[in-house]
Amino acid sequence: MGEAKIKQQRLNTSSCRCRSNRPAATCCFDGLRWQKPAAQLNLRTLPAGASLERCYMRELASCEAPISGEHLISESVIEVLRGDGDFTVSGLPWLEAGEIKKLAPKNLTANCLCTKHNSALSPIDNAAALFFSALRECMEAKTAPNPYLLSGHDVERWLLKTLKAMAVSGNLARGREKLPGAFQRDIDIIRMLDDHLAWPEASGLYFIMPSGSRMMNHTRFQIQTCGRRWIW
Repeated sequence: MGEAKIKQQRLNTSSCRCRSNRPAATCCFDGLRWQKPAAQLNLRTLPAGASLERCYMRELASCEAPISGEHLISESVIEVLRGDGDFTVSGLPWLEAGEIKKLAPKNLTANCLCTKHNSALSPIDNAAALFFSALRECMEAKTAPNPYLLSGHDVERWLLKTLKAMAVSGNLARGREKLPGAFQRDIDIIRMLDDHLAWPEASGLYFIMPSGSRMMNHTRFQIQTCGRRWIW
């Protein structure tokens, strides 16, 4: 067997870069390139249940009690950010200007989702934790880390989920002034969380560059674009 074929076989059988613990060839590697598909949340096909008033996905009529404490920032992300230190927040409307407050990760929550819908969003929480883990390792490691692979759509949806929780809890603000009426159309939020293709044009994360500019990937952080679909 030639050296190229041996290298290809090793790549195919290696653990996938998305950290799924599956062989690359049966996950995100097609033999030529890597691409992580967006997570399938299937929010609109969850088994029927109740419609709990305090859950912002109540329009789906698939709620399951009790209402759970949804982390404003996913607990897994907080754990990555804090490392061996403390987790601190600032700039929230209930803090004094310039005040920095230390919080336990479990204290930054809002009662805005039922148990079932909170659990259904866990794949995008996992994607966010992987994203921040990759950033941290890239910044702190002296040598190039093992590659990480994730879907940009999952990061976009995690940011939307985070903004929704911030709005529901009264923590979404501009200049410490709460933003009233933010995210009132919950059904649109649900649709965008459930289907990455349902996002309106020009919404989401974009790189703004002058016409004619070229995007050059760093050796440690690379972005692959494909129309409105992109991966990290």
